[in-house]
Amino acid sequence: MAGASTAGLLAGCGEQADGNGNGNGNGNGNGNNTVTTIQDTNCPEGCDCSIVEPEATSGTFELWHNRSPAAADLLDTTKNRFNARGGPQVEVTEIPSNYVDKLRNDLNANQGPDAFQWAHDIIGEFVGNEMLRDVSDDLRVDECMFTDRAWEAVNWDGGVYGLPFAAETPALIYNQDILDDLGAEPPETIEDMKSIMDDYDGQYGFGQPIDSYHVTWAAHMFGSVLYDGEELGLEDPEFAEGLRVLFEELKPYMPADGAYEAQTAIFADGVAPFMLTGPWEITGIIEGADFNVGVTTIPDKGDGTARPYMGIQVLFLSNMAEEGSDTAQATREFAEWYATSDERQLNLANNAGYLPTKSNLSGSDQLPPLVRGFTNQTEEAVLMPKNPDLAEVWGPFEDVVSTAFSQGLDSVDLESELESAAQDIRQAWNE
Repeated sequence: MAGASTAGLLAGCGEQADGNGNGNGNGNGNGNNTVTTIQDTNCPEGCDCSIVEPEATSGTFELWHNRSPAAADLLDTTKNRFNARGGPQVEVTEIPSNYVDKLRNDLNANQGPDAFQWAHDIIGEFVGNEMLRDVSDDLRVDECMFTDRAWEAVNWDGGVYGLPFAAETPALIYNQDILDDLGAEPPETIEDMKSIMDDYDGQYGFGQPIDSYHVTWAAHMFGSVLYDGEELGLEDPEFAEGLRVLFEELKPYMPADGAYEAQTAIFADGVAPFMLTGPWEITGIIEGADFNVGVTTIPDKGDGTARPYMGIQVLFLSNMAEEGSDTAQATREFAEWYATSDERQLNLANNAGYLPTKSNLSGSDQLPPLVRGFTNQTEEAVLMPKNPDLAEVWGPFEDVVSTAFSQGLDSVDLESELESAAQDIRQAWNE
Protein backbone atom coordinates (compact mmCIF):
# COMPACT_ATOMS: atom_id res chain seq x y z
CA MET A 1 0.00 0.00 0.00
CA ALA A 2 1.03 3.57 -0.62
CA GLY A 3 -0.40 7.05 -0.67
CA ALA A 4 -0.17 8.55 2.81
CA SER A 5 2.55 9.58 5.17
CA THR A 6 0.75 7.95 8.09
CA ALA A 7 3.17 5.05 8.24
CA GLY A 8 2.20 4.03 4.73
CA LEU A 9 -1.31 3.06 5.73
CA LEU A 10 -3.32 4.48 2.86
CA ALA A 11 -3.15 3.27 -0.69
CA GLY A 12 -2.74 5.13 -3.98
CA CYS A 13 -4.33 3.55 -7.01
CA GLY A 14 -4.76 4.34 -10.67
CA GLU A 15 -7.50 5.02 -13.13
CA GLN A 16 -9.04 3.38 -16.12
CA ALA A 17 -12.34 3.79 -17.89
CA ASP A 18 -15.30 1.47 -17.57
CA GLY A 19 -18.49 2.24 -19.39
CA ASN A 20 -20.78 0.71 -16.79
CA GLY A 21 -19.09 1.63 -13.55
CA ASN A 22 -19.17 -1.99 -12.45
CA GLY A 23 -17.45 -5.15 -13.48
CA ASN A 24 -18.49 -8.13 -11.38
CA GLY A 25 -21.91 -7.31 -10.04
CA ASN A 26 -20.42 -5.61 -6.95
CA GLY A 27 -19.77 -2.23 -8.54
CA ASN A 28 -16.10 -3.01 -9.14
CA GLY A 29 -14.14 -1.95 -12.20
CA ASN A 30 -13.45 -4.58 -14.84
CA GLY A 31 -10.34 -3.05 -16.33
CA ASN A 32 -11.78 -2.50 -19.81
CA ASN A 33 -10.33 0.64 -21.35
CA THR A 34 -13.66 2.03 -22.53
CA VAL A 35 -15.30 5.41 -22.03
CA THR A 36 -17.20 6.36 -18.89
CA THR A 37 -20.64 7.85 -19.52
CA ILE A 38 -21.04 11.25 -17.86
CA GLN A 39 -24.56 11.91 -16.60
CA ASP A 40 -26.13 15.11 -15.35
CA THR A 41 -24.53 16.08 -12.05
CA ASN A 42 -25.63 18.01 -9.00
CA CYS A 43 -23.29 20.94 -8.72
CA PRO A 44 -23.73 23.13 -5.61
CA GLU A 45 -25.97 26.11 -6.17
CA GLY A 46 -24.08 29.06 -7.55
CA CYS A 47 -21.03 26.97 -8.42
CA ASP A 48 -19.67 26.16 -11.87
CA CYS A 49 -18.43 22.55 -11.80
CA SER A 50 -17.24 22.52 -15.42
CA ILE A 51 -13.82 21.12 -16.22
CA VAL A 52 -11.08 23.74 -16.16
CA GLU A 53 -9.27 23.35 -19.46
CA PRO A 54 -5.57 24.15 -19.87
CA GLU A 55 -4.73 27.42 -21.63
CA ALA A 56 -0.94 27.13 -21.67
CA THR A 57 0.64 26.38 -25.04
CA SER A 58 4.07 25.36 -23.83
CA GLY A 59 5.95 24.00 -20.85
CA THR A 60 7.28 20.62 -19.78
CA PHE A 61 7.03 19.30 -16.25
CA GLU A 62 7.62 16.15 -14.24
CA LEU A 63 5.08 14.36 -12.04
CA TRP A 64 6.15 11.78 -9.44
CA HIS A 65 4.05 9.02 -7.90
CA ASN A 66 4.49 5.65 -6.22
CA ARG A 67 1.41 3.82 -7.44
CA SER A 68 1.33 0.07 -7.97
CA PRO A 69 2.55 -1.14 -11.39
CA ALA A 70 -0.98 -1.59 -12.74
CA ALA A 71 -2.08 1.79 -11.44
CA ALA A 72 1.08 3.37 -12.84
CA ASP A 73 0.07 2.13 -16.29
CA LEU A 74 -3.30 3.80 -15.85
CA LEU A 75 -1.70 7.10 -14.91
CA ASP A 76 0.35 6.81 -18.07
CA THR A 77 -2.94 6.72 -19.98
CA THR A 78 -3.87 10.08 -18.45
CA LYS A 79 -0.42 11.41 -19.31
CA ASN A 80 -0.84 10.36 -22.94
CA ARG A 81 -4.28 11.97 -23.13
CA PHE A 82 -2.99 15.23 -21.71
CA ASN A 83 0.11 15.31 -23.91
CA ALA A 84 -1.95 14.55 -27.02
CA ARG A 85 -3.66 17.92 -26.60
CA GLY A 86 -0.60 19.47 -28.23
CA GLY A 87 0.17 21.95 -25.44
CA PRO A 88 2.26 21.42 -22.31
CA GLN A 89 3.85 18.01 -21.86
CA VAL A 90 3.99 16.00 -18.64
CA GLU A 91 6.58 13.35 -17.87
CA VAL A 92 5.41 10.77 -15.32
CA THR A 93 7.98 9.06 -13.09
CA GLU A 94 7.30 6.21 -10.69
CA ILE A 95 9.33 6.14 -7.47
CA PRO A 96 8.84 2.56 -6.25
CA SER A 97 10.45 2.81 -2.81
CA ASN A 98 11.45 5.33 -0.13
CA TYR A 99 9.12 7.72 -1.89
CA VAL A 100 8.58 10.43 0.74
CA ASP A 101 12.21 10.38 1.83
CA LYS A 102 13.28 10.85 -1.77
CA LEU A 103 10.84 13.73 -2.15
CA ARG A 104 12.26 15.38 0.96
CA ASN A 105 15.88 14.92 -0.06
CA ASP A 106 15.50 15.87 -3.71
CA LEU A 107 13.26 18.89 -3.19
CA ASN A 108 15.62 20.18 -0.52
CA ALA A 109 18.41 19.84 -3.07
CA ASN A 110 16.33 21.52 -5.83
CA GLN A 111 16.31 18.28 -7.81
CA GLY A 112 12.78 17.01 -7.28
CA PRO A 113 9.62 16.93 -9.41
CA ASP A 114 7.42 19.85 -10.40
CA ALA A 115 4.37 17.99 -9.10
CA PHE A 116 3.72 14.84 -7.10
CA GLN A 117 0.87 12.78 -5.69
CA TRP A 118 0.55 12.07 -1.97
CA ALA A 119 -1.80 12.47 0.98
CA HIS A 120 -2.60 15.88 2.42
CA ASP A 121 -1.12 15.45 5.90
CA ILE A 122 2.43 16.31 4.76
CA ILE A 123 1.52 19.91 3.92
CA GLY A 124 2.64 21.40 7.22
CA GLU A 125 6.07 19.79 7.02
CA PHE A 126 6.65 20.44 3.33
CA VAL A 127 5.52 24.07 3.46
CA GLY A 128 7.66 24.64 6.53
CA ASN A 129 10.66 23.35 4.58
CA GLU A 130 9.75 25.50 1.55
CA MET A 131 9.15 22.50 -0.71
CA LEU A 132 5.71 23.50 -2.02
CA ARG A 133 4.46 26.39 -4.13
CA ASP A 134 1.52 28.53 -3.03
CA VAL A 135 -0.78 28.90 -6.05
CA SER A 136 -3.72 30.54 -4.30
CA ASP A 137 -3.38 33.75 -6.35
CA ASP A 138 -3.26 31.91 -9.69
CA LEU A 139 -5.83 29.13 -9.38
CA ARG A 140 -8.75 29.19 -11.80
CA VAL A 141 -10.90 26.86 -9.68
CA ASP A 142 -13.45 27.79 -7.02
CA GLU A 143 -13.40 26.03 -3.68
CA CYS A 144 -17.06 25.08 -4.17
CA MET A 145 -15.90 22.61 -6.84
CA PHE A 146 -14.59 20.36 -4.05
CA THR A 147 -16.04 18.99 -0.84
CA ASP A 148 -15.45 21.24 2.15
CA ARG A 149 -12.90 19.00 3.82
CA ALA A 150 -11.06 18.25 0.58
CA TRP A 151 -10.57 21.98 0.10
CA GLU A 152 -9.56 22.33 3.74
CA ALA A 153 -6.97 19.59 3.16
CA VAL A 154 -5.02 21.55 0.53
CA ASN A 155 -4.97 24.80 2.50
CA TRP A 156 -2.29 25.66 5.03
CA ASP A 157 -1.64 28.99 6.74
CA GLY A 158 -3.49 30.95 4.07
CA GLY A 159 -1.95 29.23 1.04
CA VAL A 160 -3.09 26.54 -1.41
CA TYR A 161 -0.44 24.02 -2.38
CA GLY A 162 -2.19 21.60 -4.72
CA LEU A 163 -5.60 20.25 -5.66
CA PRO A 164 -7.52 17.33 -4.13
CA PHE A 165 -8.84 14.49 -6.24
CA ALA A 166 -9.74 11.58 -3.93
CA ALA A 167 -10.57 10.70 -0.33
CA GLU A 168 -9.65 7.59 1.64
CA THR A 169 -11.08 6.25 4.88
CA PRO A 170 -11.88 2.81 6.31
CA ALA A 171 -15.44 1.49 6.37
CA LEU A 172 -17.15 -1.82 7.17
CA ILE A 173 -16.96 -4.37 4.35
CA TYR A 174 -19.33 -7.33 4.49
CA ASN A 175 -19.84 -10.69 2.82
CA GLN A 176 -23.32 -10.33 1.32
CA ASP A 177 -23.67 -14.08 0.77
CA ILE A 178 -23.14 -14.82 4.48
CA LEU A 179 -25.61 -12.13 5.50
CA ASP A 180 -28.16 -13.50 3.02
CA ASP A 181 -27.75 -17.00 4.43
CA LEU A 182 -28.41 -15.62 7.91
CA GLY A 183 -31.31 -13.45 6.75
CA ALA A 184 -29.46 -10.43 8.11
CA GLU A 185 -29.10 -6.84 6.97
CA PRO A 186 -25.83 -4.88 7.20
CA PRO A 187 -25.43 -3.89 10.86
CA GLU A 188 -26.15 -0.38 12.06
CA THR A 189 -24.90 -0.87 15.61
CA ILE A 190 -22.11 -2.83 17.30
CA GLU A 191 -24.83 -4.92 18.95
CA ASP A 192 -26.29 -5.79 15.52
CA MET A 193 -22.83 -6.75 14.31
CA LYS A 194 -22.15 -8.98 17.31
CA SER A 195 -25.53 -10.66 16.90
CA ILE A 196 -24.73 -11.54 13.29
CA MET A 197 -21.31 -12.88 14.24
CA ASP A 198 -22.84 -14.95 17.06
CA ASP A 199 -25.29 -16.50 14.59
CA TYR A 200 -22.54 -17.21 12.07
CA ASP A 201 -21.09 -20.72 12.32
CA GLY A 202 -17.44 -19.90 11.83
CA GLN A 203 -14.20 -19.44 13.72
CA TYR A 204 -13.97 -15.73 12.98
CA GLY A 205 -16.48 -12.95 12.55
CA PHE A 206 -14.42 -9.84 11.96
CA GLY A 207 -11.00 -8.70 10.84
CA GLN A 208 -9.31 -5.32 10.85
CA PRO A 209 -5.64 -4.33 10.94
CA ILE A 210 -4.45 -3.42 14.41
CA ASP A 211 -2.44 -0.28 13.85
CA SER A 212 -2.58 3.35 14.87
CA TYR A 213 -4.58 4.39 11.80
CA HIS A 214 -7.17 1.64 11.50
CA VAL A 215 -8.26 1.82 15.16
CA THR A 216 -9.12 5.53 15.06
CA TRP A 217 -12.76 4.80 14.19
CA ALA A 218 -13.16 3.39 17.71
CA ALA A 219 -10.85 5.82 19.53
CA HIS A 220 -12.81 8.77 18.12
CA MET A 221 -16.25 7.24 18.69
CA PHE A 222 -17.23 9.21 21.77
CA GLY A 223 -15.95 12.63 20.73
CA SER A 224 -12.23 12.60 21.42
CA VAL A 225 -9.59 12.74 18.66
CA LEU A 226 -6.12 11.20 18.69
CA TYR A 227 -4.60 14.52 17.56
CA ASP A 228 -6.49 17.41 15.96
CA GLY A 229 -3.47 19.47 14.97
CA GLU A 230 -3.39 21.30 18.29
CA GLU A 231 -4.36 19.00 21.16
CA LEU A 232 -3.80 15.33 22.00
CA GLY A 233 -6.81 13.28 22.96
CA LEU A 234 -5.11 10.16 24.32
CA GLU A 235 -5.74 11.08 27.96
CA ASP A 236 -9.45 11.80 27.47
CA PRO A 237 -11.72 9.20 29.17
CA GLU A 238 -13.75 9.10 25.98
CA PHE A 239 -10.69 8.03 24.00
CA ALA A 240 -10.12 4.91 26.09
CA GLU A 241 -13.87 4.23 26.14
CA GLY A 242 -13.88 4.08 22.36
CA LEU A 243 -10.87 1.79 22.15
CA ARG A 244 -12.57 -0.61 24.57
CA VAL A 245 -15.33 -1.18 22.01
CA LEU A 246 -12.71 -2.72 19.75
CA PHE A 247 -10.46 -4.39 22.33
CA GLU A 248 -13.21 -5.81 24.52
CA GLU A 249 -16.30 -6.28 22.39
CA LEU A 250 -14.89 -7.15 18.96
CA LYS A 251 -11.54 -8.75 19.71
CA PRO A 252 -13.13 -12.14 20.61
CA TYR A 253 -14.30 -12.44 16.99
CA MET A 254 -10.89 -11.58 15.49
CA PRO A 255 -7.65 -13.48 14.70
CA ALA A 256 -5.02 -13.24 17.43
CA ASP A 257 -2.48 -11.85 14.96
CA GLY A 258 -3.22 -8.16 14.46
CA ALA A 259 -1.15 -7.80 11.27
CA TYR A 260 -2.84 -6.50 8.12
CA GLU A 261 -2.44 -9.74 6.18
CA ALA A 262 -3.75 -11.98 8.95
CA GLN A 263 -6.76 -9.79 9.67
CA THR A 264 -7.84 -9.32 6.06
CA ALA A 265 -7.14 -12.91 4.96
CA ILE A 266 -10.10 -14.31 6.86
CA PHE A 267 -12.45 -12.11 4.87
CA ALA A 268 -10.68 -12.71 1.56
CA ASP A 269 -10.98 -16.46 2.16
CA GLY A 270 -14.73 -16.13 2.72
CA VAL A 271 -14.64 -17.36 6.32
CA ALA A 272 -15.68 -14.14 8.09
CA PRO A 273 -18.70 -11.91 7.47
CA PHE A 274 -16.94 -8.60 8.20
CA MET A 275 -13.72 -6.73 7.51
CA LEU A 276 -12.72 -3.13 8.17
CA THR A 277 -10.22 -1.38 5.94
CA GLY A 278 -10.11 1.21 3.18
CA PRO A 279 -11.15 1.63 -0.47
CA TRP A 280 -7.70 0.60 -1.70
CA GLU A 281 -8.94 -2.98 -1.31
CA ILE A 282 -11.71 -2.55 -3.89
CA THR A 283 -9.22 -3.51 -6.58
CA GLY A 284 -7.56 -6.03 -4.29
CA ILE A 285 -9.36 -8.30 -1.85
CA ILE A 286 -12.86 -7.13 -2.73
CA GLU A 287 -12.58 -7.43 -6.48
CA GLY A 288 -10.84 -10.79 -6.15
CA ALA A 289 -13.53 -12.29 -3.93
CA ASP A 290 -15.68 -15.13 -5.26
CA PHE A 291 -18.66 -13.93 -3.22
CA ASN A 292 -20.80 -10.79 -3.26
CA VAL A 293 -19.40 -7.88 -1.25
CA GLY A 294 -20.96 -4.75 0.17
CA VAL A 295 -19.68 -1.69 2.03
CA THR A 296 -21.46 0.25 4.75
CA THR A 297 -20.63 2.74 7.46
CA ILE A 298 -18.97 1.40 10.61
CA PRO A 299 -21.66 0.55 13.19
CA ASP A 300 -22.40 2.92 16.06
CA LYS A 301 -22.26 2.16 19.77
CA GLY A 302 -24.95 3.77 21.90
CA ASP A 303 -24.53 7.52 21.47
CA GLY A 304 -21.12 7.06 19.88
CA THR A 305 -20.48 7.38 16.15
CA ALA A 306 -17.53 5.70 14.43
CA ARG A 307 -15.16 8.39 13.11
CA PRO A 308 -12.01 7.07 11.43
CA TYR A 309 -9.24 9.33 10.23
CA MET A 310 -9.59 10.37 6.59
CA GLY A 311 -6.87 11.21 4.09
CA ILE A 312 -7.17 13.30 0.94
CA GLN A 313 -5.09 12.45 -2.12
CA VAL A 314 -3.56 15.63 -3.57
CA LEU A 315 -1.67 16.68 -6.67
CA PHE A 316 0.94 18.84 -5.00
CA LEU A 317 2.78 21.63 -6.79
CA SER A 318 6.40 21.79 -5.69
CA ASN A 319 8.81 24.70 -5.44
CA MET A 320 10.81 23.41 -8.41
CA ALA A 321 8.97 25.48 -11.00
CA GLU A 322 10.03 29.12 -11.06
CA GLU A 323 7.14 31.45 -10.33
CA GLY A 324 5.67 32.84 -13.55
CA SER A 325 7.48 30.35 -15.79
CA ASP A 326 5.88 28.21 -18.50
CA THR A 327 6.55 25.19 -16.32
CA ALA A 328 4.75 26.70 -13.34
CA GLN A 329 1.68 27.52 -15.46
CA ALA A 330 1.65 24.14 -17.18
CA THR A 331 1.93 22.24 -13.89
CA ARG A 332 -0.86 24.20 -12.27
CA GLU A 333 -3.14 23.85 -15.27
CA PHE A 334 -2.58 20.09 -15.40
CA ALA A 335 -3.66 19.88 -11.77
CA GLU A 336 -6.74 22.01 -12.50
CA TRP A 337 -7.68 19.87 -15.50
CA TYR A 338 -7.15 16.59 -13.68
CA ALA A 339 -8.94 17.53 -10.46
CA THR A 340 -12.00 19.07 -12.18
CA SER A 341 -12.56 16.48 -14.91
CA ASP A 342 -15.70 14.43 -14.21
CA GLU A 343 -14.43 11.81 -16.62
CA ARG A 344 -11.07 11.44 -14.86
CA GLN A 345 -12.74 11.27 -11.44
CA LEU A 346 -15.37 8.75 -12.51
CA ASN A 347 -12.70 6.62 -14.15
CA LEU A 348 -10.81 6.61 -10.86
CA ALA A 349 -13.94 5.62 -8.98
CA ASN A 350 -15.09 2.95 -11.40
CA ASN A 351 -11.80 1.19 -11.85
CA ALA A 352 -9.55 2.00 -8.90
CA GLY A 353 -11.93 2.50 -5.99
CA TYR A 354 -11.13 6.17 -5.50
CA LEU A 355 -13.66 8.35 -3.66
CA PRO A 356 -14.10 11.56 -5.68
CA THR A 357 -13.68 14.86 -3.85
CA LYS A 358 -15.24 16.95 -6.58
CA SER A 359 -18.41 18.27 -4.98
CA ASN A 360 -20.80 17.30 -7.77
CA LEU A 361 -19.56 13.69 -7.74
CA SER A 362 -19.03 12.91 -4.06
CA GLY A 363 -21.84 10.55 -3.08
CA SER A 364 -23.35 10.72 -6.58
CA ASP A 365 -25.54 7.90 -7.93
CA GLN A 366 -23.05 7.75 -10.80
CA LEU A 367 -20.53 6.12 -8.47
CA PRO A 368 -20.25 2.34 -8.09
CA PRO A 369 -22.08 0.98 -5.02
CA LEU A 370 -18.87 0.05 -3.22
CA VAL A 371 -17.43 3.51 -3.71
CA ARG A 372 -20.66 5.07 -2.44
CA GLY A 373 -20.39 2.89 0.67
CA PHE A 374 -16.96 4.27 1.47
CA THR A 375 -18.05 7.79 0.55
CA ASN A 376 -20.86 7.59 3.11
CA GLN A 377 -18.24 6.92 5.77
CA THR A 378 -16.34 10.10 4.87
CA GLU A 379 -19.30 12.10 6.16
CA GLU A 380 -18.41 11.03 9.71
CA ALA A 381 -14.63 10.78 9.28
CA VAL A 382 -12.02 13.05 10.87
CA LEU A 383 -9.61 14.82 8.52
CA MET A 384 -6.05 13.95 9.49
CA PRO A 385 -4.21 17.02 10.81
CA LYS A 386 -1.62 18.73 8.63
CA ASN A 387 0.56 19.84 11.52
CA PRO A 388 4.00 18.19 11.19
CA ASP A 389 3.79 17.28 14.88
CA LEU A 390 1.53 14.43 13.78
CA ALA A 391 4.64 12.45 12.85
CA GLU A 392 5.54 12.07 16.54
CA VAL A 393 2.08 10.74 17.44
CA TRP A 394 1.92 7.52 15.46
CA GLY A 395 4.74 5.53 17.09
CA PRO A 396 3.82 5.86 20.79
CA PHE A 397 0.15 5.29 20.03
CA GLU A 398 1.00 2.27 17.87
CA ASP A 399 2.87 0.74 20.83
CA VAL A 400 -0.21 1.08 23.03
CA VAL A 401 -2.50 -0.37 20.38
CA SER A 402 -0.28 -3.37 19.72
CA THR A 403 0.24 -4.12 23.41
CA ALA A 404 -3.42 -3.74 24.32
CA PHE A 405 -4.52 -6.06 21.53
CA SER A 406 -1.90 -8.75 21.96
CA GLN A 407 -1.91 -8.91 25.78
CA GLY A 408 -5.54 -8.05 26.41
CA LEU A 409 -7.04 -5.43 28.67
CA ASP A 410 -7.00 -7.84 31.63
CA SER A 411 -3.21 -7.49 31.56
CA VAL A 412 -2.87 -3.92 30.34
CA ASP A 413 -3.97 -0.74 32.11
CA LEU A 414 -5.19 1.04 28.98
CA GLU A 415 -5.60 4.47 30.54
CA SER A 416 -2.10 4.39 32.07
CA GLU A 417 -0.56 3.27 28.79
CA LEU A 418 -2.31 6.08 26.91
CA GLU A 419 -1.14 8.65 29.46
CA SER A 420 2.42 7.39 29.13
CA ALA A 421 2.22 7.60 25.34
CA ALA A 422 0.95 11.17 25.58
CA GLN A 423 3.91 12.08 27.77
CA ASP A 424 6.34 10.53 25.28
CA ILE A 425 4.74 12.48 22.44
CA ARG A 426 4.94 15.79 24.26
CA GLN A 427 8.54 15.13 25.17
CA ALA A 428 9.35 14.45 21.51
CA TRP A 429 7.67 17.71 20.54
CA ASN A 430 9.81 19.63 23.04
CA GLU A 431 13.14 18.11 21.99
